[in-house]
Amino acid sequence: RVERRLWPIFGLAFAFDRRIDLDAAFGRSAVDRSALVLEIGCGSGEALCSLAASRPDADFVGVDWFRGGLAAAMQGLDEAGAAANARLVRADAATLLRDGLEARRALDEVLVFFPDPWRGSEGRRIVRPEVVQSLSPLMQDGGRLHLATDVEGYADEARAVLASCCDAEARWEEVACNCCLPRPSTKYERDGIAAGRGVNDVCWRFVRGSVVRGCGD
Repeated sequence: RVERRLWPIFGLAFAFDRRIDLDAAFGRSAVDRSALVLEIGCGSGEALCSLAASRPDADFVGVDWFRGGLAAAMQGLDEAGAAANARLVRADAATLLRDGLEARRALDEVLVFFPDPWRGSEGRRIVRPEVVQSLSPLMQDGGRLHLATDVEGYADEARAVLASCCDAEARWEEVACNCCLPRPSTKYERDGIAAGRGVNDVCWRFVRGSVVRGCGD
């Protein structure tokens, strides 16, 4: 089976009593890579595979709960030759951010592409205050968050959530998405466009303190 063959290569075990050391997982630290990128809800890995294959200088972690999607992602990463710079975690993303990563101030970019809108249960959406509060300590100063959605109102709701998570010590500034990694096209985007839905990309930069930076800083 795909899982039996590839999980030892790409999989990272998550346990509540042991945080994942991403430097150890990749065998290199921030000084040896250009970026550490987390994709929340990587699904079958379409975006993750494309990005990891095109950026061997950066390290990528995908998290999802769907076992079948992770199996497809592993196969795609293997075919893309991304064994050195891509890893997968089977976990609830909110729990992983809160309890699972030994990565304070380590993440350069976080990707949330076409997350489940949880219609009728907005409190379960991944972009919510308690999740952002768990994410903030993990971000590099100047790290980016990139949200893409085809759900009406989701982008504006996310803006309100990020604004509510700002204070004198740290804040999220909305920036142009050309500051972020180029987003690969995925099945979810193509399905949304085919159904006549518009796609919104919204990006933020995480800033500690009160210094205002330009896009390239």
